Amino acid sequence: MKKYLLPLLLLLSLNAQAQESLEPQPLDDLMSPDEIAEESGFPRTEIPLVVKSVDDIARTESLDVFREFRVVLIINKKAAGVGAQRMRVYLNGFLTYDWLVSTGRERWETAKSGRTYFSVTPTGYFYPYMLNKDHYSETWKTPMPYAVFFNGGIAVHATTPGLYKQLGSRASGGCVRLQHENAAFVFNRIQTEGRGLVPVINRNGTISRDRRGNVIRRVNYRTLIIVEDR
Repeated sequence: MKKYLLPLLLLLSLNAQAQESLEPQPLDDLMSPDEIAEESGFPRTEIPLVVKSVDDIARTESLDVFREFRVVLIINKKAAGVGAQRMRVYLNGFLTYDWLVSTGRERWETAKSGRTYFSVTPTGYFYPYMLNKDHYSETWKTPMPYAVFFNGGIAVHATTPGLYKQLGSRASGGCVRLQHENAAFVFNRIQTEGRGLVPVINRNGTISRDRRGNVIRRVNYRTLIIVEDR
């Protein structure tokens, strides 16, 4: 029996490697975020900012984001330590899921397209502005499933099974990668909650107010995406 075990394990390993080689390369490794945005006519990707925490907002602005938004995604992009490379999912004010992610590699590199860029997931407060379950690059003939675009060409999206082992580390070209089923859940929940009247939160976490000091509200997705590095 033992003499068959090693060849079997070797065969399974080779099959797994072959399967990985058949998977399409992630779009955010083929193109920079700005190129993804340009191809689809999206806004340019904004640079990182120093941002307030949700606790800071509650203390200094007297606003509880967990009451104001049906879905709050807090993505911690730090490289290591407690809470690093994780997405906390709050639904109706309650922490419901805590998943591993991969954010930008945080280095200068050259995409397969030939463009040099810094592979960063910018910090800040964002609203989703485009949901595309079957986003597809005509340039590279490559999908980006369950894409929730929130900053130029940067999206929360599903990665391929071959890259699941990278989750929990900085491994993307700038997007926020999730396991397929988790990305599908986020996409569908944001779509289900839809739009409504929500506070206008600036990218650095300050709240927009009118001359009388009242919080300005506008119709937008009832989802808030926060990228932090803390």
